[in-house]
Amino acid sequence: MDSLTSLTSFVRTAETLSFVQAARLLGISASAVGKNVARLEHKLGVRLFNRSTRNVSLTPEGAAFLTRCQSILEQIQEAESRADQQSLTAHRQTEDFTARHWLPPVAPRPHRL
Repeated sequence: MDSLTSLTSFVRTAETLSFVQAARLLGISASAVGKNVARLEHKLGVRLFNRSTRNVSLTPEGAAFLTRCQSILEQIQEAESRADQQSLTAHRQTEDFTARHWLPPVAPRPHRL
């Protein structure tokens, strides 16, 4: 079981209070979201949602867990964003180096008229 997938399924379900809406946001089936949440509940040994045929609501434990999970997911997104920015900067530096040091000797010089 992928913990990050389960946490994301839990957070999206809690935010929308719907397995179907969470599934749409995540691009997976509602059944998969439900199974991810059920596995997470089993792993934690605590019920995160009260479920009925028409309603989904957070338990007190689920509400407390949601706050921590949202923080974790925000930190992951921030870390990924920073890594992307660093990668882009490194890529640009590589392009600059290549343009300055490799292209001039290889590229033909423009002819003067």
